[in-house]
Amino acid sequence: MRVLRIAHASLTPRLRERERALARNHPDVDLEVVTTEKWREAEVDVEITGDDLFPVTKARRLLSRHVQLFAYNPKPIIAALRRHRPHLIDLNAEPYSVACAEVLTLRNWFAPRAPLVLQTCQNIFRDYPPPFNWLERRALRQIAAAYPCSETARELLDAKGFDKPSPVVPFGVNLEAFTPKPFKRKADQPLTIGYVGRMLPGKGLNVLAEALDKIRVVDWKLLMVGDGSERKPFEQALMEKELIDRAEFTGAISYDAVPELFHKMDLLVIPTETTARIREQFGRVIVEAMAAGVPVIGSTCGAIPEVIDSAGLVFPERDAEALAAAIRRVLNDATLREEFARLGRRRAEEHYSWDSVASKTHELYRQILRKQASAVRNPEFEFAS
Repeated sequence: MRVLRIAHASLTPRLRERERALARNHPDVDLEVVTTEKWREAEVDVEITGDDLFPVTKARRLLSRHVQLFAYNPKPIIAALRRHRPHLIDLNAEPYSVACAEVLTLRNWFAPRAPLVLQTCQNIFRDYPPPFNWLERRALRQIAAAYPCSETARELLDAKGFDKPSPVVPFGVNLEAFTPKPFKRKADQPLTIGYVGRMLPGKGLNVLAEALDKIRVVDWKLLMVGDGSERKPFEQALMEKELIDRAEFTGAISYDAVPELFHKMDLLVIPTETTARIREQFGRVIVEAMAAGVPVIGSTCGAIPEVIDSAGLVFPERDAEALAAAIRRVLNDATLREEFARLGRRRAEEHYSWDSVASKTHELYRQILRKQASAVRNPEFEFAS
């Protein structure tokens, strides 16, 4: 099964966990990956490195830095299509994006018999202006399947009239890198509330600041991991509330440094709020925290309740009083923290391991190729059940 995976952010082995699990667990897959030479992940510039499990081809980014507006240099993709002769193309892009339109065109020209499946995350319904509405309709008509990262993203495909296979295949977590580790704390040391992610409008940092003010009498520390335009306003809010001395800011850090920081947290807060541009598509830090045995408190925004399920607490978005109550409850109850840590780790193991993600992806590939074989009656596309 020759598969060409095209994904703009699959730059390093740590960021290629999905592809590596697929290659490691399913030897029937002959995988090649095309990615960009550099991408900005969580406010950190990441450059491409090779892989020991499959070839990785670099395609320079053109036109724009925006994820929906950039195009790949087509020459490396054309070369990969000719060299690898894929049975199936797996593209990480939204159907209205420039990159999706480009890859579909290259597929039509150089590998017309290879079905294309789309990994999608968008979960905000929009009627796009021309030409993006045309690109979206064309993509949904021509792709063979899609695998959204959450139910909210799958619901969007349904709303757009997409009636082909669209199983939810979530983001995963490296269970070995993100693992519980006892943190030795002095008896008089306060518990630590953590936040991991970009600090941007809509991420709910204003709500977090209000909630922290409401529990100022509780002994706690704050660890903020990440950076963005809302960091300074959040710091200013903590200064005005005389809480800044309780907070530590790491700034933007590499992905490899994240697991160790979870070991310093006693709970993670995800206070995202729905805006015209933001609706939490998945929340990868949630499954990372659960794998690390860190209890999670998240808002009702987008896919957050779906990912947390019963392994943590969910509060109504924008409700600082409810968030404060949830934080207070977790900080004050060691038994509850231990229970959420156990439930979170089990949920990560059962639903969000990269092995599980690879298995779901592989089954979708087989489903599409079996359908392709039946349609074209070509022995080259016949794969065992």
